[in-house]
Amino acid sequence: MGEDVKLGKLKFNTTSNIAILLLIAVLAIVHLKSILQPLVVAILLFFLIRPPAEWLEKRIGRHPFLAYGALVGIVMAVLFVASNILFSNLQSFTEEVPTLSEKLQNKLLWFEDNATILGFSFDTSEVTGLITVEKIESFATGLVGSLASFTAGMITVLIFLLFIILEAETLPKRIKTAYPADVDRIIALATSSSKGINVYVVTRASVAFGQAILAAIILYFFGIPGWFLWACITFMMDFIPYVGALISLLFPIILGLIILSPSSAVFLIILLIANQQLWGGVIEPQIAGKRLDISPIVLLLLVAFWGWAWGVMGMILGVPLAVIMKRALESDPRTKPIAMMLSMNPKSD
Repeated sequence: MGEDVKLGKLKFNTTSNIAILLLIAVLAIVHLKSILQPLVVAILLFFLIRPPAEWLEKRIGRHPFLAYGALVGIVMAVLFVASNILFSNLQSFTEEVPTLSEKLQNKLLWFEDNATILGFSFDTSEVTGLITVEKIESFATGLVGSLASFTAGMITVLIFLLFIILEAETLPKRIKTAYPADVDRIIALATSSSKGINVYVVTRASVAFGQAILAAIILYFFGIPGWFLWACITFMMDFIPYVGALISLLFPIILGLIILSPSSAVFLIILLIANQQLWGGVIEPQIAGKRLDISPIVLLLLVAFWGWAWGVMGMILGVPLAVIMKRALESDPRTKPIAMMLSMNPKSD
């Protein structure tokens, strides 16, 4: 009998090796984006749909591909319908840009002529350059463009997902054969990562969807141009921790200040902020509590890194990747102290 091979005995624990591996990883993340991003999305999608697929497979008693295929088909149908409505709403908003720009100029001129505090008047020339409807349109178009680019790459994601489903049936056996001493730790890591990602995505998606629905109703009631567009952006941006939801409120508020009376605009601002605080500050903690257990500053740095590497989609994927990274660090005694340093409330053994 040969000696069991343990991953813990592999010599990757020197500072120089770690630095080289990190450098190679960063270069690969940046330059192999077109390959790695669909692969990461496929892995996360597999973790997400695996529990309902297994439940569905037990109910219908058929080949697992039928269960996975049904779930993926539902997701693709929802994305197709939502994207058509979204692009139509974006086009309608673009057509209103000249009118909104004129209203903005009129509002700024009125404010400059009439607003005085303690005898001081305001020069709006600087504001005119900073806040323009064209910049709002550019932001919305860029974000929707990122979504369209991601949707166009869904074929690659589906191909990766197909092979991941096939590999999931035989991979545990191969790991057991190759690393019998580590198989329990690896399977536990995969299980805990899957559970953590499912809890995060389901919770975040539920909160984001509820917030987006109420935001759509509020914006539609006040007649904000592109109300469905901004509701979709609210849903997407809510997946970016701490700052995403607040950023998504900024542009509808600016549009409200342009087209509404001061009292109506204030009422709109109050409703949007109350909606965000209700879902993010009250409902979400009740659903999942301390879900991530990752230090806020660490989470922001990771999201910033993935945003730099992969743009908006990287910022959305950054949190699930942080969950996997933390679970992996916790699974090895040598790296567990690092995981404890990343944790918001570390537990001592």
